[in-house]
Order: sequence, then C-alpha cells, then structure tokens
Amino acid sequence: MSSGIISKKLLVGCGLGGAALLSMLAMDGLAEAGGPSAMASRQTPASSDPALTPDQQPSEGSPAGAPRLGVAQQALAGLAGIRQQQCQMGNHLACQALPQMPAIQQQLTQLDQGCRSGDRKACSEFETLAQRISTAYSESAAVMQAGEAGMARMNAWRAQMNANAEASMANLQAQGAAGQAAHNARQEANAAMTRSWEAGQASSDRAHGRYIDSIHGGTTMDGGGVQARVPYGTTGYTDGRGNVVAVPQGGRAPDGWQEMDPTFAAPQ
Repeated sequence: MSSGIISKKLLVGCGLGGAALLSMLAMDGLAEAGGPSAMASRQTPASSDPALTPDQQPSEGSPAGAPRLGVAQQALAGLAGIRQQQCQMGNHLACQALPQMPAIQQQLTQLDQGCRSGDRKACSEFETLAQRISTAYSESAAVMQAGEAGMARMNAWRAQMNANAEASMANLQAQGAAGQAAHNARQEANAAMTRSWEAGQASSDRAHGRYIDSIHGGTTMDGGGVQARVPYGTTGYTDGRGNVVAVPQGGRAPDGWQEMDPTFAAPQ
C-alpha cells in the first residue's frame, strides 16, 4: 500500500472585498504514484492476501456510501460557488482556490471507491476530507451571509439617510413658505395700518377744513385748478381761467362754466 500522501489546501472562508481568508483547508491527496493506480493498490480483496490485518480487511456496508459521497459533493459544489462569487468580487485567494476544485472532486471519488472496496484507511481519509469540505462550506457560507447582512444594513442606513435628507429639505421648504406667508401677512397688515392712518388723517383734515369754513361762513370749493370759498347756500363755478362765480342753489350757471366741488366734503 502506498504510504506517500500529497498535501493540498482548500480555502475555508474569507471576508468580503478581498479580506484575508479565515482558514485553509488541508486535504489529503492521492498517492505519490498519483491517479487511480495508487488507489487500486489499496483495493486488493482480502481473499487474495490472508496475511492482511483486520483493519485492512474489506468490509461489507462500509461507512462511506453513495449518500455520503453525494453530501460531500454537494458541499464541495456549494463551496466552489462561493469561491466563484468571491473571485468575481476581487478576492484573489478565492480565484487561486477555484482550479483546485476538480482535483478535490476526483480525490473524493477515489477515496469513496477505495472505502467501498473495503480499505478502512480510505474510509477514514474520506470522512476527514468530507468533514473539512463541510466545515469550509459552512464557514464560507456564514461569512457570505454576514457580508450580505452587512450590505443590507448599509443599504437600509443609506435609504434612511436619504429619507431624512428629503424630510429635512421638505421641512426647510415648508418653513420657508411659512416664513414668506408670515412676511406677506405682516406687509399687508402694515399696509392696512398705513391706509387706515391715511384715511384718519384725511378725515381729520376735512373736519378741520369744514371748521375753518364755518368760521368764515362759506364752503371751500375746487375746480379747474382753482380753489375758492363761496358763501353757504351757493355753488361755485369757474371758467377755467381762474375766475369763480357763486351761483345760488337752484340758479342757472353761466354757459361754459364748470361746477366746482366741495373741498372738505366727505368722500362718496
């Protein structure tokens, strides 16, 4: 039986974005002679050599069977898929591990065949290799899931920050609109106060003018650019050239003369 064993390595897990791998999976290889011929030397039936020790005798129903091989192959396929994803993400160590996968697959198959033929050492090596593959797959899957969860949290954080920024902008816009509305309201209130003051002043001026007219016993009138006071009970008329005539109420005004308006009369 061949005693030389080649040592191989399989990546177990790695962080995202090119982080260092968590561990290296050591794998037993084929015999130094390499290939099926070396394995065949471990598949000699017990009947051909009575001197074989009990642990070398072939056994029916060996531990490693088709179901166990299928599980190991599935784990190896999953591990290869993870390494492919990591390689595409820029992890050079994962890229270096990908070419090793076919050799590991071949070794699994050969060890399974040896175990089925009764080679207990092959069974032990198959179990060890299968366990290491399973561990590497589990750890790598956990690393990928953690990375995806971290990316999901980052995306959620970004979405929240964007929502906060939009809400803040909307709040600022609302505050600006409210401030502008308040400013407009203040301006309108000031304008109304000004108009009210002006109206009060005009009313006071008219009242003062009527008071003065009462002292002089007449009514101040305007028209044609002329202002004159005419006696109570009369209406002033002007020819537009500075001349004014007082016509008793009900009387007839001169032809072509313009009727004048009371200066201090209340607005209509």
